[in-house]
Amino acid sequence: MSDPEELRLSRLHELGVLDTASEAFFDALVQAAAEVACMPISLVTLIDRHRQWFKANMGLAGLSETPREYAFCDHVVRACATIQVTDARLDPRFADNPFVTAEGGIRAYTGAPLILSDGTCVGSLCVLDREPRTLAPDQVRVLRHLAQAASLALEQRRDLVHQRETAEAEAVHARALEAEVQAQRQFLQRTGAIAGVGGWEFDLASQRVLWSEHICRIHDMPTGYQPTLAEALSFYAPEVQETITQVMDQAIVDGESWDITVPMKTAAGRDTWVRLVGAVETEGGVAVRLAGAVQDVTERKLATLAMEVSERRFRKLFQYSLGLICTHALDGEILSVNPATAASLGYEVHELVGRNLVDFMPPHRQEALFAYLTRICVEHTDTGVLDLIAKDGSKRYWRYQNVLDDDATEPYVLGHAQDVTEHMRTERTLVEWSTKDPLTQVYNRRYLGTLEHRDAAAAPWGCLVVDLDHFKGINDTHGHARGDEILVDAAAVLRAVCEEGDAVVRMGGDEFLVVLARPGRIPDVVRDIARRMAGREWAMSVGAAVAEPGDTMDQVIARADGALYTRRASERAARH
Repeated sequence: MSDPEELRLSRLHELGVLDTASEAFFDALVQAAAEVACMPISLVTLIDRHRQWFKANMGLAGLSETPREYAFCDHVVRACATIQVTDARLDPRFADNPFVTAEGGIRAYTGAPLILSDGTCVGSLCVLDREPRTLAPDQVRVLRHLAQAASLALEQRRDLVHQRETAEAEAVHARALEAEVQAQRQFLQRTGAIAGVGGWEFDLASQRVLWSEHICRIHDMPTGYQPTLAEALSFYAPEVQETITQVMDQAIVDGESWDITVPMKTAAGRDTWVRLVGAVETEGGVAVRLAGAVQDVTERKLATLAMEVSERRFRKLFQYSLGLICTHALDGEILSVNPATAASLGYEVHELVGRNLVDFMPPHRQEALFAYLTRICVEHTDTGVLDLIAKDGSKRYWRYQNVLDDDATEPYVLGHAQDVTEHMRTERTLVEWSTKDPLTQVYNRRYLGTLEHRDAAAAPWGCLVVDLDHFKGINDTHGHARGDEILVDAAAVLRAVCEEGDAVVRMGGDEFLVVLARPGRIPDVVRDIARRMAGREWAMSVGAAVAEPGDTMDQVIARADGALYTRRASERAARH
């Protein structure tokens, strides 16, 4: 079988998982993915020939599959790579998708590929939101780990099913059961290490409890410890034991899964909080085992409790937080940062504390930092975007919402921000696409709006209006293809005379605009254009103007246009 797609479909169908019932482990994975990404929808999807089928579904109740042509995850499978979409309405791949255009449609999407051990990509673990969103790098990394866990689970599930079928055929039930238990132990240990979630299983016939290595660590028990049901429940207070017993009994009766968070005391006497997820598995319509996952959520639970009773400083911190948390003095000295802030800039926490924010800003933006410090001292709050330099030299952009805490002996600023670097890059790319002339690759007229905003508060500037002489005659004589070549050549000449901060704009037809950040260069630029035009079969006419205080861009361009026509008239008069 040489067709890669046919080979991929063959590997997918060999898994034997399509159109099977929901399973607790995959449900736990999508719940963990949704929680990590802070998105309401999470799926484990498998891409069949003509459809996308959901093995696990959180947030799209009543939907089990969609046509493949509308599946975001199909792009993940085709690329065999993680794909992140901040706003599907702005992505040409998805803008017309009915799941996007519908009322309350999908906006944000991030999918990590499900890759089997032989490299075959069969689906995706994805998270979705009905609002535009961008995941932080740490969130994307955890999503990939969870996708690895799902991939391992699919293959392990296939192997287990095959083992069971073989055992039934050979009528060696006892040996097959032991092999299955051992395979489950290895499976749970691998997934626990990858996803940070411990797996467990309780066989209803044998009353045997199976714990993964990670669950043993959660309970402060040695690796390999396998408790009885009574021993497993003994880590909980009597009232919690009663709750757990009730949900297990209910699951056996009506098939309902459960997801509860309860307190627990470990073997070492540590007070912790754990999240218990479980469901019943049936064979031939009969309940045969309970299985699920355990996650230590102590830090999150204690943080929630602390937030409810903490003093005013911490209430403000959580109220204004956008993900990255930093406190700094009124002179910009960094007092504390959380790990997410340090990771955004590529530093360790201790490398940032004690330094000044100005150390991480581009030189041309340092004045903006001082203006921000002045504003927040006066207004006690400030919002905006900071551009910073990461440890590797790359630029990072933080959208912040900060507040001054002046209740302390020494007032300081509580900083809360979100890393919007990828969003800013995407936005710049979209702006560039919409403002570039496709023929000459210089800017088009739409870019004038950007220049108008930029130059409204900028230093003096100047511009050149450039026309190609007798261009209509060139088109009429040599054809439009030759005309296009000359336009491209003219744009290259004009770009060559520009410096940083300058811009070349094709105004339409054979007319160009050169905006110069330093108007004093106009005479040199005009001479440079003439020098570069020497020997060409076509020529340019140039008109120049310098912006005066209070001028609009249209007024400056009009003066330059007038200068061009005055010059042409003078040249004609001189020839006659």
